[in-house]
Amino acid sequence: MANQTVNTPDKIDGTRIALSCTFVVLIMVFAVVGNILVILAFKYFRRLRRVTNYFVVSLAITDILVAVISMPVWVAFILSGRQLFFRNPLLQRVWTGTDIMVSVASIWHLTCVSIDRYLCITGPLYYHVRMTSKRAVVIISAIWVSSIVVAALGPTLWDKDIYTLMLVLLNYAFPMIIILFAYISIFKAARYQAKQIDLKINGQSRRFSLTVELKAAKTLGVVIGAFIVCWSPFFALNLRYYICHCTPPALIVSMAKWMHYGNSMLNPLIYGLLNKDFRFAFKKLFTDLRLLSFLNSHGNIRNSDRSMQSVRSVIRMGKDQECTNV
Repeated sequence: MANQTVNTPDKIDGTRIALSCTFVVLIMVFAVVGNILVILAFKYFRRLRRVTNYFVVSLAITDILVAVISMPVWVAFILSGRQLFFRNPLLQRVWTGTDIMVSVASIWHLTCVSIDRYLCITGPLYYHVRMTSKRAVVIISAIWVSSIVVAALGPTLWDKDIYTLMLVLLNYAFPMIIILFAYISIFKAARYQAKQIDLKINGQSRRFSLTVELKAAKTLGVVIGAFIVCWSPFFALNLRYYICHCTPPALIVSMAKWMHYGNSMLNPLIYGLLNKDFRFAFKKLFTDLRLLSFLNSHGNIRNSDRSMQSVRSVIRMGKDQECTNV
């Protein structure tokens, strides 16, 4: 995370450079498109406007920032023969700070998602009191502010080793302990609460399905599992650097960066494959976009207004339609 390992002067052959850049550019494109779909789905489909998905949308924003800021600089770094940061130390500090900020934000978003699922499944009677949309916004704001502060500390601390260790422990090991505790508790609770219960909220009866919540937790569990797999090698390299100041080969560093950048692309794919609400929303958005494209390419000036009215009607129907739960 501290990106101490990027300062390696190892020579890389042209084929490897081309493959590295192509791979990262593909990740960039899929990450931007996929995470924009997540944001649009949340905006236009009412069923997705649950408290948990506030964190999911904010996580999508961090993934977009990774794709449009961190990844292009990394591509330029590779194309320069890994000399870019030696020539531009200020650029390295800015890029490293941004990389740290979005990384810290990502892992704490996932930590909050785990806590949210833990509260929902282990204490469903009080969940809607404990976790409101306003409270979620406050928590998300706190995550972003703290991420910026942590990233800003990097250039100001004299001892970079202490900073690296702090990042590994407080922004990887500690959150992982919380996440694992939350999900172990969730699946323990599932053994005793595998039935539907009625909740009384504001004097109205509301059906609460534990099965639905557990499936949502499983989807988010896959997201968190992907995060652990994608990020662990990079944290391990930083921890190794802290212990022995050993600079790994350029290929190992590149693979670790590919993996953690790839995580920004995986989250929308996981939602689309495992979550029926998001899958429905993605399909509807693609259908609407294809319809708009068809009418724009085949319509004429006389019937353009009528065509656009038809499109808006179809889109409203899709937005208002209830998504099928997970």
